Amino acid sequence: MQIIEYQTTSFIRICYTCFINNNKALKTIKDKQVGSIYPFLDARTPMVNSDLLPVKLTVYIEGKQFRIGLKLYATQDIFDKAVSATGSIPKEAKVLKERIDGYLKKAKDIFDQFPGANQKQFTNLFKSEASLKVNNKTSMEVLFQTKIDELVEEDRAGSKSFYEQSLIAFKRFRKDFYLEDINVQYLKAFKAWYVNQGNSNATAQIYLRSLRHIYNRAIKSGYISKGSYPFVEFTIGAASKSQDVIYPEDMKRLWEYEPKGYGERRAKDYFFLLYLCNGMNLKDLLSLKGKDIKGNMLTFIRAKTSRTTNETKEITIYLHPEVKGMIEKWGSLETKDYLLPSFRGLNTDIARKKVKDMLARNINRDLRQIGIALRFDVNLTLSLARHSYATRLKIDGVATSFIGESLGHSNSKTTEHYLKTLPDETFRRISEGLLNFR
Repeated sequence: MQIIEYQTTSFIRICYTCFINNNKALKTIKDKQVGSIYPFLDARTPMVNSDLLPVKLTVYIEGKQFRIGLKLYATQDIFDKAVSATGSIPKEAKVLKERIDGYLKKAKDIFDQFPGANQKQFTNLFKSEASLKVNNKTSMEVLFQTKIDELVEEDRAGSKSFYEQSLIAFKRFRKDFYLEDINVQYLKAFKAWYVNQGNSNATAQIYLRSLRHIYNRAIKSGYISKGSYPFVEFTIGAASKSQDVIYPEDMKRLWEYEPKGYGERRAKDYFFLLYLCNGMNLKDLLSLKGKDIKGNMLTFIRAKTSRTTNETKEITIYLHPEVKGMIEKWGSLETKDYLLPSFRGLNTDIARKKVKDMLARNINRDLRQIGIALRFDVNLTLSLARHSYATRLKIDGVATSFIGESLGHSNSKTTEHYLKTLPDETFRRISEGLLNFR
């Protein structure tokens, strides 16, 4: 097994060494920026009822050492002959040497392609089944997986799932998924293919946004130049989500509705909690704590934007007497913990997401029954609370800037796209008043 010296763009020199003379590694260059990788036989964890020992790699990066298992086993004698690679060696040792050389080649490719990788990133890249290089191309699967691993570390279950689903979609489109292949033609072809599979245009746009984010990260990391950026000529477009709302007349009927049983009582109250709290979403509602209340006002930061923007933007809500009553009914205002009980005792975002999703399913199921009983033209769900709140303010003539502020939007364009068109009756009243000069 020959010694290989490799110089990366960040001046990290990698010495791939073999074990000789009682498994002692060849001397590596002593420098703070030296990284080294060499195989060794771990005598501490032998295979049960066998003289086979696991083959591992010892990796040094920036002065830190860690080890990676290779799913290879060998006797001490075969391993010594494989790594010494001198003269004629048995077939078994030759096969082991080829396998180890393959792993060392993959390690070299990681440092070549991802010179700034830390221990976590190196390990994930090494264990990934994706091919790191094909004709000097960069694996998009690896770049997506790196993002996913970061989200796992940050305990962001929702975002992790989003990028996982995006990756699945792109891998279904083309199994070979490389950064250098992403151009305008690729983007158009993916969008057309995805929609032709019976999926929505909005979902295709969402997945393309995830791809754009990964591409931007690749540019920032120096994996590809800005000159190759395909999203200048290709416009993803705005996702056209359904924006059904409950207009004031039907909102009055919903407010006066007498629920049937526990499920409908909870569903109705939670819907109006969201509606009266600036149309906040369920996760933010469940995340409210006693410290967020100051007098009759409540302030919070949207979970959706708290990790994705440089500035944390507080949203202020007036605690309507009915809001206080509903919180006391289903939780407590006199607590330092969560106001509502769903997230109490849950320490991870993954656990909280599971509880939130289950609660949302149960509430939406009961809301649909209420909507049917009231003969609503729309499917009554929790998401309508936000749209209905924004539209009600628009009907009342509230400035778009204030509506956006109360919703937590960062710019007016988002708010304008979000607002539902005014009902026909409002246009009629406006038109009739045009000639009212008194």
